[in-house]
Amino acid sequence: MNQPPQITPKVSASPPPIKDALQSDKTGSENIAFCDSIFAKAFKAGASDIHFEPFEQAFRVRMRVDGVLSQIAAGPAAEYPQLSSRVKVLSELDIAERRRPQEGRLKLVIDNRSIDYRVSSVPTRFGEKIVLRIVDATGLKADLTKLGMNPKEAQLMAQATGQQYGMCLVTGPTGSGKTTTLYSALNRLNQMDRNISTIEDPVEFDVFGITQINVKRELNMDFAQVLRLLLRQDPDVILVGEIRDTETAKTSFQAAMTGHMVLSTLHTNDTVSAIARLRDMEIEPFLITAGLNVIVAQRLVRRICQHCKAPVTISAAQLKSLGISEEQAAKASFHRGRGCVKCNGSGCRGRVAIFEMLTLSSKLRDMIFENASVEALRKQAIKEGMRTLRVSALSKAFQGMITLEEAALFSGRT
Repeated sequence: MNQPPQITPKVSASPPPIKDALQSDKTGSENIAFCDSIFAKAFKAGASDIHFEPFEQAFRVRMRVDGVLSQIAAGPAAEYPQLSSRVKVLSELDIAERRRPQEGRLKLVIDNRSIDYRVSSVPTRFGEKIVLRIVDATGLKADLTKLGMNPKEAQLMAQATGQQYGMCLVTGPTGSGKTTTLYSALNRLNQMDRNISTIEDPVEFDVFGITQINVKRELNMDFAQVLRLLLRQDPDVILVGEIRDTETAKTSFQAAMTGHMVLSTLHTNDTVSAIARLRDMEIEPFLITAGLNVIVAQRLVRRICQHCKAPVTISAAQLKSLGISEEQAAKASFHRGRGCVKCNGSGCRGRVAIFEMLTLSSKLRDMIFENASVEALRKQAIKEGMRTLRVSALSKAFQGMITLEEAALFSGRT
């Protein structure tokens, strides 16, 4: 159960005056050191996010490692304003503004390595909650197999994004690594003879050689408006951070049909659902079939810690529940992490992506043009050899890369 953080009260000979009881006992230098220690802990643990959270009696700091949140610090509520102000100063946010949300960026040097953070603050009942997302451009890989794609998937992605025009869509929930996949594809395309631009909210990674534009709705610079402006800038490749509405979708497809390579993301559960989502956005079937090069669905799953990895035997009942035959199990190598200092006892360290990739055959294009159901499209895609998220997850479990329990999270998907 999610319990309030335990705070050990300080014992004093006599109660402090009322006005002092509401103030922090930490000096400025102690607060700076405390804040720095949080950043250092999160960096050492390989955290992707840091959450500063105020409550009525206390505050806590949590970090997300391999998709799981855990607490790394806590303190009395009176100390939180100093801590949040310190983070806001580092992020160049307005410390006097506590009633409106703010966004900023922060760069720190930890262990001689420069770390970038994307910062978001939002007012809550007991103060401002601040979340820092670590933006690590070193995670971008020109070799897509290092993200988790198998060689065939990497080749299909390279072919789809290397064409002169068309649309490449990556789908999945927030935090599934969609932007990292698209930027890794852009890294391969980032050559002197190409003009590459991105439209994002906000810009995730700073990459030399790519023109990157932040969406600013207050200045009438939303995705669709900026995309229309970019089409006058002689672009070869355009990354649209996210297709959220009909106008952006239609403008993106028009760009893809007029000699531009367009890469973007969409929030759907799998590849075939993206086609239904585009229909909901009033994209005509002929545009979908003519403009789409590939649809990729992806998730991030926890990788087994390489320092405490050990083989395990899986029961026949568990194999049967996952639809794994004895013949398949005989060829597999199942592993699990025992838990060690390197993985903080979790048995997992790092994450790897699983992919579902849909390329449109002539049969699928005909079915889309005829408004075939999502289920019919999925069956046809699988018949033609599409590896689903479930199959991709089980494949990595067979290789001993992830646990069978992690792969079982996708057992309900075909």
